[in-house]
Amino acid sequence: MYDRDRNRSSDREMHKAQCSDCKAECEVPFKPSEGRPVYCRDCYQKHRPPRRDRY
Repeated sequence: MYDRDRNRSSDREMHKAQCSDCKAECEVPFKPSEGRPVYCRDCYQKHRPPRRDRY
């Protein structure tokens, strides 16, 4: 069965990065790739595509 505790964000390896917009230091749950932008939580919300309704 699916173990929900194994998928908690606190278990993820975090990587330090600098936000491409505001230049703030942040941590992301993936290894940043060179040449691709990384956004802090606040800036990511601005760049995120609008959610589509599923219904």
